[in-house]
Amino acid sequence: MDISNLPPHIRQQILGLISKPSQNNNEGNSGNKNNLINNEKVSNVLIDLTSNLNVEHFKVFNKESLNQLENKGYLIIDNFLNDSNKINSIYEESYNQFKENKLIEAGMNKGTDRWKDKSIRGDYIQWIHRDSNSRVQDKDLSSTIPNINYLLDRLDLIKMEFDKVVPNFNSIKTQTQLAVYLNGGRYIKHRDSFYSSESSTISRRITMIYYVNKDWKKGDGGELRLYTNNTNNINQKDSKQDQYIDIEPITDRLLIFLSPFLEHEVLQCNFEPRIAITTWIY
Repeated sequence: MDISNLPPHIRQQILGLISKPSQNNNEGNSGNKNNLINNEKVSNVLIDLTSNLNVEHFKVFNKESLNQLENKGYLIIDNFLNDSNKINSIYEESYNQFKENKLIEAGMNKGTDRWKDKSIRGDYIQWIHRDSNSRVQDKDLSSTIPNINYLLDRLDLIKMEFDKVVPNFNSIKTQTQLAVYLNGGRYIKHRDSFYSSESSTISRRITMIYYVNKDWKKGDGGELRLYTNNTNNINQKDSKQDQYIDIEPITDRLLIFLSPFLEHEVLQCNFEPRIAITTWIY
């Protein structure tokens, strides 16, 4: 595979694969300098989630959780739906979409620059497009995923809470993707967006990942390794340490993090299917 024409951060990621990274599943320091990957650009715009809050609109969040999200860069909400029937139905609907060949092999970049390599990214994906009224645009798809629609409605409520609680948050849209990984699948270290005052395009600000993996246990792999050097926190801006925490993809867990600031990767799966539904807030 000729990598000379790829973007610099992707070339670095591929070269980083030469040294197989350790995948222990505990919080720690990656330590291997050959595996450190720097994206091309770090956000020069901070996301303020704690100033002059309209606390009367709190439902999912509180001051402490928004403070953690702003300063640590991530927040975990377990038992998000807390409804076993809904959770099982979301699993079945998601896996059925895969078994019915509705998902496609994920690639990198777009258009004529698009390329695929399962050693870099090994998931299968389906975009779930919703209109301004929170309806799935594809009516045939919508009729087969009523419980996923319920989940997306709940995630929309979080977007609305950001808008009501955080002054000038002013969300623009959301984007949702269903991803399924099979045994051996992984996705190397990357960042979800480059949020910049100089950017002429809309950027992802908040990533919300919902996991629905039945009977996941340690050793199954597929953890999301979240690199916790959060440059949204001015006290961490000069930190050079590549600290991380491994987030277990257990059923009914919602992970929320700041899209432009936290790099992350999906560790190799030793089970299948690994199912995640991601909504990004722009």
